[in-house]
Amino acid sequence: MSDIKWWGYLHTNGTIQVKRWFGDYKDYQDDCYGNPFVEKVVKPFIAESREEATKIIAQQLGDL
Repeated sequence: MSDIKWWGYLHTNGTIQVKRWFGDYKDYQDDCYGNPFVEKVVKPFIAESREEATKIIAQQLGDL
């Protein structure tokens, strides 16, 4: 299993944004909170690949 972490959010334009997690809470908070383009946030989690991370985020957002 991979130790790579990801996080993401639902953009106001309806797209899912997938980002690598490097443990920097300041960047995470700056990207999420107070950003008018962010609708819902998925907190950091482990996934094997970007594709798997995208699926996990979509499931958590209820898009699948």
